[in-house]
Amino acid sequence: MNAARHAGGPVAVYVECTAGSAEIFIRDRGTGFDPQAVPPDRLGVRESIVGRMRRNGGSAVIRSGPDGTEVRLALPLSRPETETPAATNHVPEIQ
Repeated sequence: MNAARHAGGPVAVYVECTAGSAEIFIRDRGTGFDPQAVPPDRLGVRESIVGRMRRNGGSAVIRSGPDGTEVRLALPLSRPETETPAATNHVPEIQ
């Protein structure tokens, strides 16, 4: 939804799952943006996408240019037995 809203046009979503991992690709043909130029107070890309994937053992790669944006999300589907979901999904308290 976010890609469609910002790109102003069609968005392609491709999902590939194996026994050990899932990868999701979201592509649009909008005008693109510079991920490094996102202001520090804007946490959508930094925390809601990249941070959330990292906290759960995955990765997020964002490539963007004048011909569109591609977001690649990769997540392992199993965790080492020494990790617990509570430990890897910890969300700090906001005061």
